Amino acid sequence: MAKQKNNKTTAKAKNAQPEPKPKNTKRKRVPGNYWEYVGLLAATLVLFATISLTIGDFPLSLELRAMSLKRFAETPVRDTIAQSEAASPADSVASAPLPPPVYADSVEASVSVSPNTLEKTYFYNRPDTSSGEKILLIGDSMNENLRIRLNDYCIKNGHEMHCVIWYGSTTKQFGTCDTLAHFIRKTGATYVLLTLGANELFIRNIAEKRTGYVKHIIEQMGNLPFVWIGPPNWKDDTGINDLILQHVGPGRYFESKKLSFERKKDGAHPTKSSAFNWMNHIAEYLGNDALHPIAMTPPDTNYNKLPHTTILQMVRE
Repeated sequence: MAKQKNNKTTAKAKNAQPEPKPKNTKRKRVPGNYWEYVGLLAATLVLFATISLTIGDFPLSLELRAMSLKRFAETPVRDTIAQSEAASPADSVASAPLPPPVYADSVEASVSVSPNTLEKTYFYNRPDTSSGEKILLIGDSMNENLRIRLNDYCIKNGHEMHCVIWYGSTTKQFGTCDTLAHFIRKTGATYVLLTLGANELFIRNIAEKRTGYVKHIIEQMGNLPFVWIGPPNWKDDTGINDLILQHVGPGRYFESKKLSFERKKDGAHPTKSSAFNWMNHIAEYLGNDALHPIAMTPPDTNYNKLPHTTILQMVRE
């Protein structure tokens, strides 16, 4: 009987399930640096929102270079410019400066191609600007700081402005598409300031290689008043300043290389304060010596407000 009882006890012990281990209800400790990251992210978002509210209406847009007008893209522009480059220096540089603009009532672009030159005429509406100009500042990276100081002058004198920056651009980029004309129409510009040439200071045979592009750039501005702002030379150039001046004529070219600049570490771009001083000289030229002077009373303060800016991205082929 005792043996039978022991057998039952053994069987019961075999069938018994092991007691489950008590669950660890203690929470895992979150690493301290986790909360540091969360706090840093929150502070960044707050700072970004604060800056956005401070800047106000600063729309920044990115656009690609492929903005050529379809009508122009279908004409043999590249072939024409290539022929212009192949022409002799005498033939390339012989063209006379553009005459003073004559305003038209329509916005049209007429295209005709001759063996060695591209003849293209743009006409833009020129509305009454008694309440201020619509200024388009367009060109290379030199516009980064120029735009800020120019916006001070625009706020002071009742002008509107839009800035377009195409980093690394040259007359070749602007001279093989209708990007300039595109933004003139898109912004309704009544006055164009073009900053271009800094990336072409040391090109050999510049007249042969760039004349066709310079011509097409000037043609895109059509009948609008404009001033081409020359590059802030850090060394003597191979002729880009003389080439541009020859084709735009007096009163439409600001020769920046005559000024002195403080440079950034790259040795080329002016510092912010130096760029502001550069813009002060440009504004004085626009108000007094330009072919078409505009109101450029010096502002009472630095508003330090970024204008409406579009950044063009280089298309990699």
